[in-house]
This record gives sequence, C-alpha cells and structure tokens, in this order.
Amino acid sequence: MAQVTPVSVPQGSLLASFGEPHHYRDCFMREEVGAVTLPDFIERFYCSWAFRPERLALGAIGKGASSDDARALARGEVDSFAAWNLIERDETQILMQDFQKRTASWLCVEPTGGATKLYFGSWVGEPDHPAMKALMGFHIAYSKVLLGAV
Repeated sequence: MAQVTPVSVPQGSLLASFGEPHHYRDCFMREEVGAVTLPDFIERFYCSWAFRPERLALGAIGKGASSDDARALARGEVDSFAAWNLIERDETQILMQDFQKRTASWLCVEPTGGATKLYFGSWVGEPDHPAMKALMGFHIAYSKVLLGAV
C-alpha cells in the first residue's frame, strides 16, 4: 500500500470552499508514478478492495452501487453514486455530498511532471455531533487506507 500523508486542504479547491468556514475538513495525499486522470482515480477509488466493505454496507441500507456504477460516475455519465450526489466536478476534482447532507467526499488529481498527486478529502457539517466525534478516529484511519489502496 502506498504512503498516505495528511496535508492541508488546498486553497482554491472545491473542498476548501464548500460549507461554512468552521466546518470540519481533512485531506490526505499520496503520489502515483505516471499520469492518472480524474476518471481513472474515481474508478480505482470506488472499485478498490478497501472500499468494497463500504459498498456492501451501503447495499444493506438500499444505497449500494456496483463497479459499473462507479465506472459510470468516473466517465461523467451519472451524477450520483451509492449514497452520494454530485455537487461539482471539473477536469481535476470531484465533490460529492451524502444524501443526508452531513458529509462530503472530495477526490482530486494534480499532475506533477512524471507523477500525479492523488488527494482524498472529507467535509463534515456537524463535527461536534456525538456520532461524528465518536467516529473521527476511525474516519481518519479509514481515509488513509482508502487512498492507499487506490
């Protein structure tokens, strides 16, 4: 699994400008040798072995999504995937919010001459909610695993 590093949310990113300034945001980054496009990253992220248990859990609540659904999102053919709805997308980043509007996920690619920085970040609108506080340690560890498995 690749090395994943916590980093500051990049200024000007879709994640940085989403929600209110006091809301929780985090960001993790890893480098991949070679060029990785946003569609490649989206597909690899949502079809990874690390994300599979989450897809199964989401399926149990009626929000499941197949690998074909992930590929359709990657290609820009759909505006939702499992429990998330598209907020905004451009050539290098995608921001999706969960159907309850409590959290958001952000993926971004940044070419760096022979390599690509892959970013995964999250937004939480109610970081002081007891459930969010209780799950924050797991969230951070899981975020690193998800990005490392891409």
